[in-house]
Amino acid sequence: MTEPERLNAVLMRDAPAAARCLSELARRAAFPRGIPFQSVEAKNTEYNASIGQLTDGHGRGLPLEAMSNAVPGLDPAISFLYAPQEGHAPLREAWGLRQRKASLGSSAVAALPMVVHGLTQAVSLVADTFADAETDVLIPDPCWENYELLFEFRPRANLIRYPFFKADGSGFDVDGFAAAVSKLRRKAVIVINFPANPTGYTPTVEESRAIVDILVAHKGPAVVLFDDAYQGLVFESGLAPRSLYWDVAERCDPERLFPIKADGATKELFFFGGRIAFLSGHVAGEAEVALLSKLKCIARSTVGVASGPSQALVLAALRAPDLDVQTRARVTLLGTRYRALKAALDVLPKDRARVWPFNSGVFALVGLDPRIDAEALRKRLITDFSVGTISIPSVNALRVAYCSVEASALEELGNRLGRAIGS
Repeated sequence: MTEPERLNAVLMRDAPAAARCLSELARRAAFPRGIPFQSVEAKNTEYNASIGQLTDGHGRGLPLEAMSNAVPGLDPAISFLYAPQEGHAPLREAWGLRQRKASLGSSAVAALPMVVHGLTQAVSLVADTFADAETDVLIPDPCWENYELLFEFRPRANLIRYPFFKADGSGFDVDGFAAAVSKLRRKAVIVINFPANPTGYTPTVEESRAIVDILVAHKGPAVVLFDDAYQGLVFESGLAPRSLYWDVAERCDPERLFPIKADGATKELFFFGGRIAFLSGHVAGEAEVALLSKLKCIARSTVGVASGPSQALVLAALRAPDLDVQTRARVTLLGTRYRALKAALDVLPKDRARVWPFNSGVFALVGLDPRIDAEALRKRLITDFSVGTISIPSVNALRVAYCSVEASALEELGNRLGRAIGS
């Protein structure tokens, strides 16, 4: 039996839904016993000549002073030397504790997070591991446009879309979601993204319960990817209090469903240029080791390991005693901008635009009358009104990222948007 076959057998025994959803690529994957593997085995030797990185001869890096002097507070062992493929252990452990705190006491299993190169690589790894031409991938309309590239363009999976909002704009389309899930006839990946991009919406507690009920009742096999990129950026009461990963993981049948969670420092710690994210699945023991081996293999065959300085910065933040105070201050700032935009969008002409519900994240979605072309309006807003937005052609809407505009300027942004739509 080959090593990939052995890993497949472990997953079939302990995480059967995950095993049944493996892509053809993932079924062949196992972390090779090459340079990274052998260098880990040699790390405690007296004379370690296993890996090609400049050190002082005792395991410490020799960075240029021009770099080390710029970041004097960072751990040089993490910042300037190669990281393990799965990320530095202290960072993985620290993020795992953060995840557990955000679970609000969940009893569900979550594997020790794997460090990856941003949320894009997190989703890409899920796509490469579980999606191929024999897979249906369920996504909402509208959704983050990169899902198309990650699931359809690369692995050539079959994308199935359902309407995110009810037709009357009163909230998440639970019935539309249920209908789409009921039509899945083969292995599938179901993407759940709250707070959502581009809608800026988190479901209510009632909607969340319905979503979880639909998922745990699905006959499978399916991987449920919880893209929690904007986790914690919630500005209203009565909304889902935690990632739905925990609710599904507590109740799911491992024969039918495999939940996996993607989150990261990009939005949670406002470290947009750092490109540090994490993957953590509902798996433990030998199956956790087996899945990690496959993920590491696929990651090594693409971008390799995540940035050392970025890992060191995220770890430093997680160890800061006042981290919660700092993050709350940023969330409060976003909440002020959220409320300012809510008020500013009231000026839009009701016969030509509709603001879809938004309550979290960093975006608002403005739906347009069919007589107005979203892309043409986006261009005119730039040239005639000096306002930048993003067009979402599938629902003929504009996405407004209020995170990027001062609260005091949002009233004028709303006025210019209203004039452009009305003219």
